[in-house]
Amino acid sequence: MRRVARVAALVVAGFIAVPEGPARAEGMVLDKIVAVVGDEIILLSQLDTLVASSPLMQEALQKYGRNPTKQQIEQATLEARTQALDELIDQQLIKKEAARFQISITDADVERYLQQIAQENGFSNTKQLREAVEQSGQYGNWADYIQDTKDQLLVYQTTRALANTSVTDAQIREQYRKMVRGVDIKADLLRFVFTPEEQTAKARDAAYSNAQAVARRMRAGEDPMALAQEFLIKEPKATLSRGEVAPAIEDAIFAARVGETVGPLETGQGYLVVKVVRHETGNVLPFDQAKERIRMQLEQESFARAVKDLRASLRAKTHIDPRL
Repeated sequence: MRRVARVAALVVAGFIAVPEGPARAEGMVLDKIVAVVGDEIILLSQLDTLVASSPLMQEALQKYGRNPTKQQIEQATLEARTQALDELIDQQLIKKEAARFQISITDADVERYLQQIAQENGFSNTKQLREAVEQSGQYGNWADYIQDTKDQLLVYQTTRALANTSVTDAQIREQYRKMVRGVDIKADLLRFVFTPEEQTAKARDAAYSNAQAVARRMRAGEDPMALAQEFLIKEPKATLSRGEVAPAIEDAIFAARVGETVGPLETGQGYLVVKVVRHETGNVLPFDQAKERIRMQLEQESFARAVKDLRASLRAKTHIDPRL
């Protein structure tokens, strides 16, 4: 089980004496201290348990080909242990924060997560997951796997609680614009702009009233060209490309279906009403269809940055003595 043991009187020169059990009471096994984190220690046995249950060793060996030498294996082991030690240190620091803020993981939380893992790996229940874990030999027993799962959930929930990972609608719109920049996205419109004759409340109200009337009558099915003639709109036909108007107006127009009337929308000059005649988007998803994917992407990126910042902050406040 990956627990960080308390510094005890048995620690001598970086080693700790650990009894092997009643049957071997006369003998002691030395377990090396690989890090001191505040007032706690991490042991080599804990480190190697993590290395054995993760792909770190396999990843470190990949660059040496199929038949690595003894020296290369030793180097790969050191690299895997170094990465694993960083993970254990960060985990211990975040678990301390969890205790400080009274964040905990219940057995029900673990059970729900185990069911999710089982489903994602094609198992019909957690019993089959347990059999696979025990057969893998990566964990000492099922209890070790449960504890590891609980630790990982605690780290995740604590990071979520303490890190700022919010994503705004403005960030999503900006990311979408970056994605479609250079792509020829257009909308053919019938455009009605109502500009106040003067900058008074009465004139603005009159312009808005006309915009409302046109929007209502177009939605009721009246001929837009007849309305354009009635309201003295000389050139109602227009083509709009992405990036030509304010973001809020652009999003409203490109989110609308062909044939839909949009508005009145407030602009810097007055009020805008449009009827969408045609969209030309190529293979690019409209914003309203792409925004949830973009939100998820930005939230993942934000969470990764928040994790990095939180861990750096906790390390800066704690005495850490790695001894690999």
